[in-house]
Amino acid sequence: MSTDTTIDGAGSRSGHRRLRWFSGLVAVLAGSFVGGCGHGSINRSSNSFRAASPMPASAAETLFRETFDTLDLTRWRKVDVKRKGKGKTLYQLDPAEGSLKAISHDGASIMLCPLRFRPDEYPWISWRWNVEEPPKGENLKAKDGSDAAARVYVYFDTRGLPWQKRNIDYVWSMTLPVGTVMPSAYSKSSMIIVVESGREHVGEWRTATRNIAEDYRQCFGGQPPEAVAIGLMTDTDNTHSQAMAAFDDVTITREAPAPSKVTSSVK
Repeated sequence: MSTDTTIDGAGSRSGHRRLRWFSGLVAVLAGSFVGGCGHGSINRSSNSFRAASPMPASAAETLFRETFDTLDLTRWRKVDVKRKGKGKTLYQLDPAEGSLKAISHDGASIMLCPLRFRPDEYPWISWRWNVEEPPKGENLKAKDGSDAAARVYVYFDTRGLPWQKRNIDYVWSMTLPVGTVMPSAYSKSSMIIVVESGREHVGEWRTATRNIAEDYRQCFGGQPPEAVAIGLMTDTDNTHSQAMAAFDDVTITREAPAPSKVTSSVK
């Protein structure tokens, strides 16, 4: 896959937003349930959509790793989650950084990858992110301010329609302190955990490491069910502003990774 791959999405009318979100997430989660059967590819090509494959036996301690040296459009799918904005969010590879860059103008979409695993067996997720421009007017406690420059999601196999499934939303917030745990303004099934906070490190690459199993117990109580997908997101549709961020080195492992020299939060 060439390194100039670009994925964007224009906004749709509000009457269709739930249908778009439903059909897109059904395609992703259904793909993970049946071993990768999907409903098309995000670049409107003939490529099929497949679930992420486990690492080879020699790398058994690492279940999943995405470095974004290329962008596999049969693995990642962009799903529009538009609410109020009339713009779009564009995702593209940054050849200089070898990362996935998100540029959002009054829009919202999420890059989803189906991946089924047990968090009690592979509890550690780590990633690098870089917020280059945060949205103006962020207020994650209210619907009209519920935007963030960078989010990393883990979805779980729980009851309900796709948008009702429990998920953890790891956020770089401009306003809330690190360690904040609270429900999304849109759904109690989505729990926000603030992993990075403020503008001090805007423009810098930061590394985050979280224990999914422990975070699930803190957010929802009880043992975590299987995870079914991970997601990366930049959104600005509620604040009607713009934001830019980049993501890289998304990894899921059995053991905690070695500490990074630049770490935003480790649990």
